[in-house]
Amino acid sequence: MSLRRTVLLSNRMSLCSILHFIHNNVINVRFLRLFRAARLIKLLRQGETIRILLWTFVQSFKALPYVCLLIAILFFIYAIIGMQLFGNLALDEEGESAINEHNNFRTFFMALMLLFRSATGEAWHEIMLSCLGGMPCDPASGNQKDECGSNVAYAYFVSFIFLCSFLMLNLFVAVIMDNFEYLTRDSSILGPHHLDEYVRIWAEYDPAAW
Repeated sequence: MSLRRTVLLSNRMSLCSILHFIHNNVINVRFLRLFRAARLIKLLRQGETIRILLWTFVQSFKALPYVCLLIAILFFIYAIIGMQLFGNLALDEEGESAINEHNNFRTFFMALMLLFRSATGEAWHEIMLSCLGGMPCDPASGNQKDECGSNVAYAYFVSFIFLCSFLMLNLFVAVIMDNFEYLTRDSSILGPHHLDEYVRIWAEYDPAAW
């Protein structure tokens, strides 16, 4: 019995030493209190509907990469076209135009960032108007023309917003809804579990029939 107490006391002292080391050298104990919010995960066990919704999102992750790949291809194509059509536009330093240092088609990365901003619906029409024909060219681009831009900007931006915002992004919703329907279709079909539930409820009202 004394040996057991000695072992338990030694384990407690070791645990206290580890916690003291963590508290003073690695992690603040107050930070660990943030994990108390993880207790809310226990609520998922209480509701069947919540579990179905969570499992729907998990199952949807299998198909979402293909949707993301399709959107990436769309962005890639429009970024290349945008660089060819609007890559020589002069950057506005006075704020009168939407084409500036942080919003342009100069490089592939900047074109992707501009398209991402347009896909969110943030002032995409102002960017479109700043890319129309008759805009000044950037002297450093080596373009001999006095005016750059193109009236194709109307078709370019309208088609991009239509394809991205109204079609591609809705594919995410379609994938999630398809998985939700797949996971809940069995609940709408009568099965053996419904018969067992019926017998159990009937026995509560008529025990003799059991």
